[in-house]
Amino acid sequence: MINPNRKSTAAKRHAEVEDLEMFGLRTRFGSVGLHVYATDYLASARALPAMASLPFAPSRYFLACRALELALKALLSIKGQRLANLAGGQYAHDLSNLLDEAGNVGIGNVVTLGQDTREHIRDAAKYYGEKVLEYPALMEALSAYPHLPRNTSLLCDFTANCSTRAGYLVNRLDCQYPRCPGAVH
Repeated sequence: MINPNRKSTAAKRHAEVEDLEMFGLRTRFGSVGLHVYATDYLASARALPAMASLPFAPSRYFLACRALELALKALLSIKGQRLANLAGGQYAHDLSNLLDEAGNVGIGNVVTLGQDTREHIRDAAKYYGEKVLEYPALMEALSAYPHLPRNTSLLCDFTANCSTRAGYLVNRLDCQYPRCPGAVH
């Protein structure tokens, strides 16, 4: 139950309720929701044309990073992390911490993560975490964005792999709970 007197961020308050149980039937909304959001952000990132003619086009990078954040959080949620824990603190929008924690819980058993992809994620984590993809950063612009991943396709492909595996695992997890007859799943 949500405690209205408890001080927390809006994201944490929304994340307090992640399982839905009605009439003895239970489903995990957190993992499903993260997967759905990750898929949507990824589709948006892929829909934007590659901006080879522009020196910096932050929206595609931002959408790819947000999709990756949500896909990693979906996998962590499936592995037992609560949404309230993933919504803030060390995992807030920190791709490096999320990647490390995913490694700790065995992401390598779910998706392939090569060294090149890991380096691209670490590069993306710097600008994503510092909000360089959302707000102008003059010093980074003057130095030609040295930490910008040069391959958004690699980020998108890895994110798609994470999201697909999360969707598969969400469906398997959901099968552990009874389903409502006639409900759309």
